[in-house]
Amino acid sequence: MKTTAYDNIQWVIQRNLTNTDDLQTLKQGCKCIGVSYIEIDIIPFSDQLPDFDKSKQSIFYGSTTMGQLVYRDNSINKGFFFDHQSFSIENYLSRWGSCMLNHGAQVISFNALMSSSYELDKLLFIRPDDDSKSFSGEVKRFGEIKTWYERLKMFDNTSLSLESKIVVSEPYQLRYEWRLWIVNKQVVAASKYREDFKLKKERGCPADVILFAEQRCLEYTPHDVFVMDICETGNDYYIVECGCLNSAGFYDADIGTIVNSVTEHFSRIVNTTYH
Repeated sequence: MKTTAYDNIQWVIQRNLTNTDDLQTLKQGCKCIGVSYIEIDIIPFSDQLPDFDKSKQSIFYGSTTMGQLVYRDNSINKGFFFDHQSFSIENYLSRWGSCMLNHGAQVISFNALMSSSYELDKLLFIRPDDDSKSFSGEVKRFGEIKTWYERLKMFDNTSLSLESKIVVSEPYQLRYEWRLWIVNKQVVAASKYREDFKLKKERGCPADVILFAEQRCLEYTPHDVFVMDICETGNDYYIVECGCLNSAGFYDADIGTIVNSVTEHFSRIVNTTYH
């Protein structure tokens, strides 16, 4: 067991809103490699983190609410692997081009979309441009989007506004979808999470998917630690999106391997910075 290498590191894990089984496996993963962890509870819609021991360098895992609070505090966010400018579909489209599923998509605002000439029954895939999870990507008729737009004008939603950037594209028929955990351009874990639009958790992914992901990482990565969602459609692979590892759902991935790989990478960063 590595009982000294990680003495200056801890995992800070959100106890509420984290899947119970994942929470236990996260803690077990920390125990197996000898890194400490603490559990915290985040009050929904809170504007501050609860008090916790900040004497160690922290790797965080929890909700997007927790992530937003950590990200804005430069004194503790070294172990929150995120950058607002990098984690956006608009950025991925500019970096990976035709390797993106929605490479023909528009990145526009709700306001701009409303001036489009789509028929009301036209089906469109719509999702946020950023990684805020302000709404889930889904297929809607243009008429439904217009109704949503009218409701949005009536409410003050701080995470979503009429000028928020959204991604709009044609719907695709996706056969398989996988989530890959990537550390320093290497895939360290993977899980299938959807098959024919239905949730299906299954550990691992085909070797060709790993090869595709690592080739894309040689071209560009939004961070040295992140998750990449990949799909298969028409016998080809495409990047669906990337996401912040600190808030990404695990599905059936090997959590212990993720904890080990992320901790080891973070340890090298911390020890290089402070020694």
